[in-house]
Formats: sequence, structure tokens, C-alpha cells
Amino acid sequence: QDLIKSESFQLNGFTMAEKDVGETSTTPDPKVYRYDSPFLETSSDSESLACLIILNTPIIFSKQRSTASKGQGKQLAGVLRILWESSTYRVCADGGANRLYDATVGENSSLDRSTLYLPDIITGDLDSLKPHVREFYKEKGVPIVRVEDQNFHDLDKAFMAVEKWMLSLDRENAASDASEDNGVGNNAASEMSSNIATSTRTYIYGGFGGRFDQEMGCVNALYTWGNKPVFKHTSMAMYGEDNCTFLLPSMPVKNEIRIRFPDFDGKMKNEPLTDEEVVGEGPTCGLIPLGNRCDNVYTSGLKWNLDGDVPLEFGGLVSSSNCVMEEVVTIESSSPLIFTTEMIVI
Repeated sequence: QDLIKSESFQLNGFTMAEKDVGETSTTPDPKVYRYDSPFLETSSDSESLACLIILNTPIIFSKQRSTASKGQGKQLAGVLRILWESSTYRVCADGGANRLYDATVGENSSLDRSTLYLPDIITGDLDSLKPHVREFYKEKGVPIVRVEDQNFHDLDKAFMAVEKWMLSLDRENAASDASEDNGVGNNAASEMSSNIATSTRTYIYGGFGGRFDQEMGCVNALYTWGNKPVFKHTSMAMYGEDNCTFLLPSMPVKNEIRIRFPDFDGKMKNEPLTDEEVVGEGPTCGLIPLGNRCDNVYTSGLKWNLDGDVPLEFGGLVSSSNCVMEEVVTIESSSPLIFTTEMIVI
């Protein structure tokens, strides 16, 4: 068939591509969501906006090598360093401010104190925020917002702050488009501005390594906030120094995933050391049917691919300890799935 139109537009970490074919076609091509790791040197999302939420979990760079060339004593290291540098808006969820303070300016921190790592806001019920940490960030001009509603976790309250920031950008862009007119009507300008809210990456750091119920609460937030209008088409992922987890939409969406370290028959393990710290996901990964049975899963690019014949479910098959073997992994599933990989710092 003659191709009439082919469009690809960015939805943050996910890029959605749509194709319209000739009139004789009765079924549209599936939507394709492509996730590019933020740790890829050539990530297509390097210029997109990003938000970072820091949770109340110890910040320990256990895999950092003690060499001056790695920035020891000068800057953040590991996964958090990349996420911090990639982010436009940074939120500490309550006690997350304590963790950032301890890692960057506390008495046990080895970082150069001439470099300040200041969040854009601290929010939550603030029952965990230490008085001296609160005073430090208050003196530096960081807004500290208390949200008392105990029906929401501190992560939820951090998402509220991110949502408010994204919508404020949306309104500012809409006002700018309306004033400039740009040869389009107000409705078109409004539609253009709405892309800001739906093209912002959201990183959650610190969702692993604490109590199991808190970890499950963080994963639940991927489902809950991922379904809200502002976040519905954004890239939303949880990171720690050892793990990465994000939610994959179900069919008719086809997921295409690019991580930093596919196995490539073991070649990534032999990657030479350089003066620069290298951070990324993989190759060990898993597909977790958390919250529901997934009747059909089709994959490519994994060591043990699934062909849709065997459902994924707890009490049955869970694809754990799998391995990314190719540059691009494709996943199609009848229900949403959690995709998880290990994190590597070399």
C-alpha cells in the first residue's frame, strides 16, 4: 500500500509513532511506545523536561570506585548523579530532604560543599523532616510545603507538586502561544501547549531498599498516577542504585525498550573502564504481572522470549532473571506489566 502519512512524536521517554495507510486498509497500525534509557549517551529524550522525586531512603553510592577521576569528594555519584543532572524540577518528599542533606552537606558527606544540591520544593506531611535540615533549606530559599492529608503517601504529595508544576508550564506556554498567535487559532495554541504536560519525564529515586510495604506503595503509585490525565502518556520510572522499574502499557500498544547495557553475548561485561563513571540499566531484567494476570505476552530481544502461549501470573509463571540480549526489546501484553532491570555503575 502507498504510505499516505507517517508521523512520530515524542511522549517523553516513550515516543509514539502512528501510521495511516491507504483506504483499502481496515485495521490501523498499533501505537508504538519507545522507551529510551536516560543513561544512553544518544538518548532521544536528552532535551525533554524531567522531574526528579527523592524519597526517604538512604543515599549510598556502594558501587562507586574510590578514585579522584570518578569525582570522589566533588559531586554526586552513581544513578542519582545522572538523574539530578538530567532533571529540570526536583522534589524532596518529606524525609527525602534529610537524605539529600546527609549525602551532600552533612557532616559525613565527602562531597565538595561549594556545590549546592538544592531541590525546587520539599513537600509531604513533614513529620520526618529534621529541624536543622528544614532550617538549612529554608535559608537557601527552598519552598517547604506541608500537606496534611493522611489519605495520601508522601510520594503522592510529591506527585501533586510535580503535577502543579507541569500544569503551570502548560498555562504559561498557552498564554505565550495566544499572545504570539503564531498564525494559529487559540484552540490550536491550547492543543500545542498541552504537549508540555504530556512530554515530561518523571524519575522516582529511592523507592527500593526500605520496607516491603513502602516499596509496594511506590509501585502502586506508577499505576495510580500513570492513569491520571497529566501523566497518562509520560515516562515514569523508579530508580535506585541497584534497580530500575517502570510500567508498560498493554495492547494495542507495542513497547520498544532501549537500555544502556544489553548483554550482546557478554560483551558489555568487558567494556573498558574510563575516567568517566558509566551508569545504566541491564542486562538482567524481569517482567512482573503485578496486580493482575497477563494472559498473553509477546517479546523479542530477550534471552527467554515469550510467544503468548503461557500467561504470566503469581502462582504460575513470572519472567524473572531474564536477560536483554539485543539493542531493542519489544513487548506486547494483554495487561499492563512491570518491567524491571538491574542498575550497573562501572
